[in-house]
Amino acid sequence: MTTQATQAAQPAPPAQAAPNPLEGAAVELARMLNTLGRADLVERVTAASARLRRPNAIICVVGEFKQGKSSLVNGLLGANVCPVDDDLATSAITLVRFGEQASATVRRKEGDHQVAEQVPVNELSMWCSERGNPGNHRGVQRVELAVPSAMLKQGLMIVDTPGMGGLGAGHAAATMAFLPFADGLVLVSDASAELSAPEIDTMRRATELCPTVLFVQTKIDLYAAWPRIFELNRAHLARAGLDVPMVAVSSQLRHEAIARKDRALNERSRFPELITAVGDRVVTPAKQQAAVRSAGDVQSIASLVRAGLTQEAELLADPKRLEAVLAEFAAAKEQLDHLRGPGARWATVLSDRVGDLSSRVMHDFRGAMRDSLREMDDRIEVLKTGSEWDDLVRDLQTKVAEAVTLVFAALEHGRLEARAEIADLLRDEQLGTPEGRGGQGEHLDVGDLWRDKALDPEAGKRAKTGLMKGLTGLRGAQGGMMMFGMMGSFLPTTAATLLASNPVLLGAGAVFGGVQLLEERKRKVQTKRQAARQQVRQFIDDVQFEVGEEITGTIREVQRSLRDEFSARLAELQRTYTETAQRSQESAKQTQQQQQERASAIKAQLETLTKIDKIAAQPAGGGAS
Repeated sequence: MTTQATQAAQPAPPAQAAPNPLEGAAVELARMLNTLGRADLVERVTAASARLRRPNAIICVVGEFKQGKSSLVNGLLGANVCPVDDDLATSAITLVRFGEQASATVRRKEGDHQVAEQVPVNELSMWCSERGNPGNHRGVQRVELAVPSAMLKQGLMIVDTPGMGGLGAGHAAATMAFLPFADGLVLVSDASAELSAPEIDTMRRATELCPTVLFVQTKIDLYAAWPRIFELNRAHLARAGLDVPMVAVSSQLRHEAIARKDRALNERSRFPELITAVGDRVVTPAKQQAAVRSAGDVQSIASLVRAGLTQEAELLADPKRLEAVLAEFAAAKEQLDHLRGPGARWATVLSDRVGDLSSRVMHDFRGAMRDSLREMDDRIEVLKTGSEWDDLVRDLQTKVAEAVTLVFAALEHGRLEARAEIADLLRDEQLGTPEGRGGQGEHLDVGDLWRDKALDPEAGKRAKTGLMKGLTGLRGAQGGMMMFGMMGSFLPTTAATLLASNPVLLGAGAVFGGVQLLEERKRKVQTKRQAARQQVRQFIDDVQFEVGEEITGTIREVQRSLRDEFSARLAELQRTYTETAQRSQESAKQTQQQQQERASAIKAQLETLTKIDKIAAQPAGGGAS
């Protein structure tokens, strides 16, 4: 399929706004920082600018077997990248993100080792389809695809999931656990039948965990009665109290439209409507959140640079203060040296908070596993039939998945709380900064040390209170991707895997099949109940071991990332002090004309910084949309 053909049928990406003023301000700030030789700050501004152009937004595509999920993803991308089969096509989680060149990476387990292997894109079906990798015997945990798609270039990542087999098995549990980390969910169901009760229940739970849920009815080209099914589904969702956007599409018509470069056929496929819904409800909110974060970074950096330039300008106007100010700078730098050392109070607080977080999270997780085990023991005690066993296993998988979700949500909240506390602690340090550096704000950055100490006293409280309001801070987080990949390892790979597509162990659903509680068979039933208890305990033990390892690694990463972040901000502040003192000393030795020229240059730079700050202070970062 040619790029020209794709572009011919591909509608314009949604909401392509005029050039973002904030992005322009970031570019101008980076140019000034290069002039000042502040490569350390240029990196942060560049990252903020890149975040504006390509914010992280994650959409999870889910549904039962044979509903057309992979074809839908291909239709969204305008290219055949996910394997499509008449059989049970997708057998492994597939993450699709933007890349200048198409590439594929398979992540799988070989024994106890994780392996990442580059594979040709055209051989992908050998790894992540049921036909090429039956029963996932190759142990594939997930596949990562890079695709040069205009839609993905906006910052979107699409997660194509295996069929969920009744939306109650291991895949469903893993998907539901991932939803707090996603920005949107697309539930796919074809036009051959109305929504089932499990599908509606999945929609209900998803709306509680994810900010955007879309329902897509597929294969409308195959079923003439699709409008009737569509309206019946609308009524089902309304009765369930679910106000969910609904779109009906044909992936086959979309494919033909792209191949023929036929815009009219593309409209008949109804994909433009779906692409618009994804853009408006997922990509645009992600851009707005990215704009807020980037605006905070730009303001913080501009404030840091402005403080140093203002001090230099004041010294040029009153050279007699040079000696006293240099003494203040020396004292401040000495204190910064201490703050960057291992004995600093903030470093001790960080270590304590991380230790507390680790203990709390592990205790809560073990408690959840213990409660699940007790509940399963009670239910096994009255277990009689194979269908009851299947229900028990499904509930066990769901409870474990929810417990894992809470673990990673708690880790993220704990990280944010520790970050807020350390930022407040560093604000309280007396660094001899001059009075009158105006400005209030909630952005947590050590650069705020350059500002007046009388910051908004309620700002920190509001920030901390906001930490516990839902899971918004997790959206699009890399930690979510890591957790989804780890949950993917619970999916069926061999007969001894942790979660099978129906019961915990393949074939275990038949253990109680046909067994009646007749007097002569009680002993046999008790024996099988004991076998069920052993399977459940083994499963819980395996989950605790695997998740415990992930928690330990995540805790280490939390401590390392916070340590590095605050150390870098302190280093930036120290460098600003040092360079301001050096420039002030050099200016004192210059001629009066040179000092005037320098004063004029500083004035122009301060005016530019003021303009940048005003743009960044506007709602949504200067009109980003």
